Amino acid sequence: MGEKSKMCQLCIIESAKELRFENVASFRKKIFQSNVKDELSRFISTLKQTGAQKNGPLISATFGVEQTTEHPLIDIEFLIPLDRAIQLTDDYVFKPIFHLTNAVYSRYSGDPALIQNQYNEMIKYLHIHNLQQITVAYNVNINDGNLVEHAYPVVDIYIGANPNKL
Repeated sequence: MGEKSKMCQLCIIESAKELRFENVASFRKKIFQSNVKDELSRFISTLKQTGAQKNGPLISATFGVEQTTEHPLIDIEFLIPLDRAIQLTDDYVFKPIFHLTNAVYSRYSGDPALIQNQYNEMIKYLHIHNLQQITVAYNVNINDGNLVEHAYPVVDIYIGANPNKL
């Protein structure tokens, strides 16, 4: 569908992609990096208590990182598609539709510590094609919790771009 570009040896970047899910539970908060797993577990536990079932991959987006004297403080959002609409309270929000259009897309499989290189390639692609980034990178965890020993995660990355050329 979208335009493809081989920007690095192992990755293909495409444009004009969409990411769409219905009945999405969302959790966004500034969290110390050391507490991310605990906060995500609490979010998932809350969703299980509603009786709703997960109906798609875990999606995450990092909006910023602040260095503190103790640990990095991450402004992060987790999104989980569900099989039905639910009521949420406190830090959790229900979104009937999550729809990202006109996105630049790439699939990453490798050392999670090196995913920043993929983001950098995607940002270069945006600049080369005169596209304006309008969202952070949304990471869709394709093999979510199904890692075979020593296997790397597979992540689809979407970055929303302005449809207007500058």
